[in-house]
Amino acid sequence: MDISGVISSIRLAREVISSQKSTSEMRRKIFDSVAGQEISFTPEVGDEIQLQLRNCAFDEDDKLTYMTVSVSDPNRPDDLFQLETDMRYHYFQIYMKRATERGNPLIKSMNFVELGPEDFKIEVGVESTDPPTLQLSFERIEKVLAQVHTEYHHYLRSMYEEYEDEFELTKEFKDGQMWYSAKSDLDKKEMVPHPGEHDFEIWTMDGDVEMHDRIMISNSAYDFVQHAVAAEAGEDDFFTLTYPP
Repeated sequence: MDISGVISSIRLAREVISSQKSTSEMRRKIFDSVAGQEISFTPEVGDEIQLQLRNCAFDEDDKLTYMTVSVSDPNRPDDLFQLETDMRYHYFQIYMKRATERGNPLIKSMNFVELGPEDFKIEVGVESTDPPTLQLSFERIEKVLAQVHTEYHHYLRSMYEEYEDEFELTKEFKDGQMWYSAKSDLDKKEMVPHPGEHDFEIWTMDGDVEMHDRIMISNSAYDFVQHAVAAEAGEDDFFTLTYPP
């Protein structure tokens, strides 16, 4: 009888059981620490919005923690895809331009699911098992949603509605995937907000910041129209490119 083989098999079994127990404990710890948390807030424009972290589970294969955030938003547009387009734009602007996250984002994936006229859920994949970091990710959803319901964002949307036909869509098949982008010869100065027509402050994660440089705002409007035009054309395929490799 090969005793060494039996001992090796026993050790392997113990390692597997230990690993499974460790993963199970991690999942339970994550769920107990953050699931069920709620956030309610009234945005700059609109009525109170409610968010709840409904589920939270660690996936050993993906090495990601998947969170389900349910949202009740009486201010949301009828088209959930429009809200998704807007939220992804602001998430990128607020968080993804940071050097620390541009190549290795904290939130790896966001999937929007329709539940009703006011209700939807966002399935979020986070590269962390740290409860405070998961809490931070949950709060990011709140901050980005709040940004969508501001006078500033309404200005961006109005620029899209006015100038979308001025942008030419381009598609490129690369690395087995279709890439969507938009460009225009439009003079960005046409998007400069004029006092009295577009009065707003830019809300950021650091608070309200008065924006005096209207030229810079017109550049942001141009970027948003580019984003929205490409998103409307590419839909889900476009959003796979939201986070740069």
